[in-house]
Amino acid sequence: MAIISKDAEVQEELITIYELLLRKRSTIQNELKSIRKQFEKQCDLFILNGYNDEKSPIITNKIYHKKFIEYDTHCHIIDIINDFKDVYGYFPEYCEMYYTLHQTMLQFADNEDYECAAFVKSWVDQISQIIRIKS
Repeated sequence: MAIISKDAEVQEELITIYELLLRKRSTIQNELKSIRKQFEKQCDLFILNGYNDEKSPIITNKIYHKKFIEYDTHCHIIDIINDFKDVYGYFPEYCEMYYTLHQTMLQFADNEDYECAAFVKSWVDQISQIIRIKS
């Protein structure tokens, strides 16, 4: 029976979290495309109805904007994590990575950008749990 070091376990789980984060970004990107197509259809219909339709595309545009903020925040998280990834795909300075993400979350909160802070917090919590359990 092979013994796996705690650090190797942490690295495996961090890689899993990173892959999950990439899939989440891809899912959000697909949702953005779908919402954008819906918005364009609503705009066309609104124009065809002589701007008299009760359902203007404003609500869909707001939904798109919120989803874009989620997408942009996830891209920002990925950029930060990529800064701590080595050429082999590992995260040798994962404690520093956690600290940087945590500070980013607090900075969003200080700027009263609570929605972005919440997106970052969900990933900070997952990383924190991995580090605490394995340490």
